[in-house]
Amino acid sequence: MKQRIFISNAIDEEKLPFIAAEEFKFGRAHYSWKIIANLYRQGLETAGLETIKIVRPEIYQTKIAQSILGLRPDDVHIAVKPIEHIRPFYGMKNIFICGWEFSEFSNISYNNNPLFNQVEILKHADVIWCWSDFTNNNLRSHGIHTAITMPPPVIISKPIDSQSIFDLNTLALNTTRDPSMSDVKKLGDVLQIYDDSVVFFSIFNPYDYRKQVQLMLPAFMLALEKNINMILIIKLVIDNIHTTLGTIQDILKKLFKIEGQCDRIIFIGEKLSDHQVIKIMETANYYLCTSSTEGLNLPLIEAMAQGVVPVSSRATAMADYINETNSVIIESERAVTNGTYHFLHGQLVTTHFPPILLSIVDALIVASSLSKEAYQSLSSQAKIDVDAKYSLSAFVNKLNAIGGV
Repeated sequence: MKQRIFISNAIDEEKLPFIAAEEFKFGRAHYSWKIIANLYRQGLETAGLETIKIVRPEIYQTKIAQSILGLRPDDVHIAVKPIEHIRPFYGMKNIFICGWEFSEFSNISYNNNPLFNQVEILKHADVIWCWSDFTNNNLRSHGIHTAITMPPPVIISKPIDSQSIFDLNTLALNTTRDPSMSDVKKLGDVLQIYDDSVVFFSIFNPYDYRKQVQLMLPAFMLALEKNINMILIIKLVIDNIHTTLGTIQDILKKLFKIEGQCDRIIFIGEKLSDHQVIKIMETANYYLCTSSTEGLNLPLIEAMAQGVVPVSSRATAMADYINETNSVIIESERAVTNGTYHFLHGQLVTTHFPPILLSIVDALIVASSLSKEAYQSLSSQAKIDVDAKYSLSAFVNKLNAIGGV
């Protein structure tokens, strides 16, 4: 009989009975946790374990409730949620997943809310699986010694559908005026115009302050002034309801004070299949990451798994896999966060590591001028390093090494 793993990832209204079964909505709050939960599920099932989705583990507190659910002595609960949403499953082993991307953890119940005391919540875990050594080490510095580094497997499937990326609508950066229909171009046409250019790719939510959009885009435009032949394709993580491709210019102008026009910075807003994302990555030479802090950075790892060379800093979680042999490295500096970087902003003071503007420019220039041999060396090593740390086999091997769940 297989050991059973109850996985909980429902948050807020998702716990309601008429919503719980709904698929996650790309671009909405906490969607990335659903992706991570699915990766852990695939890893656990590959290791020969049975996984069961549980919506509200906290309600099974009595022996009667647990017997109705048919709990067994070796059942395990894994909570894949932001810390403030974690609830334990009473009567069984609890593994909490932690991807907190800051050195500081709260140990105060802000606003008299015990769910805002991260240290106290995490102390209730039997084991904490961290996405990175960065988070693991930070937890241990706060006196929590149940943490281990156990990231999810990163699973890449080869494109098998016929859905083309060339018909995707794109919009070039231009915050000087409102966009018109004539500004919308097909990705295939854009790639044809710049078919001899070095292609950089990035994925982010435009409202995510961690991504340092206010540094990425000006740095790219500065690099272009050096007569570097390159384009930047950005897949926006948006809901396409409240935020659309047509609103990106206004967001960049109002939120990040970005002014100007650049036909070589291209945005895609449509929801893409996994296969379409892979296809776009296959057209790219580099993945550009200017994040000041990350818990994992799944898109960057996915790109590396396909041999796309990172142009990235080594800040926070990225130190686990970004190095001189597989990347073009951007230098960063320590600073205090200012803005909505996390749910405790304005209460918990946190630090991050924004990239240095001129270092981004220099890294772009270096990347664009690499020889074919130098590029291939970085690309091959990126694949090797990611496979060693994040493949399905690496996950199963580590799970066996720690004695299972």
